[in-house]
Amino acid sequence: MRSLLACLLLLAAPAARAAEPAPATPASTVPLAVLQLEAGPGAEDAARTVTALLASELAEAPGLRVLTPADVKAVAGMARERELLGESPCATGTCADALAHASGARYVLAGRLDLQGGRYLLTTSLLDSVEARPLARPRAEASDAGGLAGAASDVAAALVHALQTAPGAPLPYGGELAVGLRLNNSFISQLRALNPGGELELGYRFAPAWQGFVQVGVSLLRSGGDDAGRLKVLPSVLGVRHYHRVERALQPYWGLGLGLQLAFGQYGVFSETGTLPTVVGFGGLEYRMGRSFGLQLEAGTNLAQALLGLSEDGLGDGLNVDLNAGLAYHF
Repeated sequence: MRSLLACLLLLAAPAARAAEPAPATPASTVPLAVLQLEAGPGAEDAARTVTALLASELAEAPGLRVLTPADVKAVAGMARERELLGESPCATGTCADALAHASGARYVLAGRLDLQGGRYLLTTSLLDSVEARPLARPRAEASDAGGLAGAASDVAAALVHALQTAPGAPLPYGGELAVGLRLNNSFISQLRALNPGGELELGYRFAPAWQGFVQVGVSLLRSGGDDAGRLKVLPSVLGVRHYHRVERALQPYWGLGLGLQLAFGQYGVFSETGTLPTVVGFGGLEYRMGRSFGLQLEAGTNLAQALLGLSEDGLGDGLNVDLNAGLAYHF
């Protein structure tokens, strides 16, 4: 009897182990299959290295589960992968859909590394197999093999940004700090045309399309004629921007800001000026150069100044337009 019971236990053990649920992958993770980069002549070894670098960088993004080329082969099988990919890179919706079905990943990263004139060119394509369309096509260059790690890091950051900002973005947006330097000129009724100024801005993008910011700056306003005078104005503004087409490099935006202007200097006709309210409305364009830098062109108007002017007699009221050009660093 004891022998029979032992045999039954031995037979039941494998079945019990098979019935145990496998460790579950968190439901919130987004699977992304990274394919081996295609390689141009002379770039074969570098392509394997850059593929590994891309997979490693992407794996650090919260909420992203990366399938390396080895994982894809293990899941889909080498023969099945060759059947899907053929002799060309996986760059079509049909190929991406078939590979995603085999590997369980909705998003597929394909690309190519070429060596031309001693410089490396890395081109990639992030494909959404459900929508059958590319989400992003970031690219980067490296002057030599030593720059490939930086190029892979820039491309990986752009890919994560695309997954955070595309319509129906699968990854949560992690926020983005920005520091900017802006130069401007104020065109104000009854004042001279040249009223230059500058601003320092600190911003935080708390959602893909929304940024809060604070600005401090200085402007030199000048009147002419018999009432010539100068006024140094220190504007400070707390405001918000709303961006459009955030998945693209060129992003239009509009915004509003509230604050105060402090004035001092050679008073002249500005002798009655003190602390002035600021209510600004503006619109502009930002062109993102890669992941970190952005060029801004912006036009705005101070609504409070348009109504109250800059002095007790209303000098400077009416039409006013600020033109701004700036450089922002995002990190």
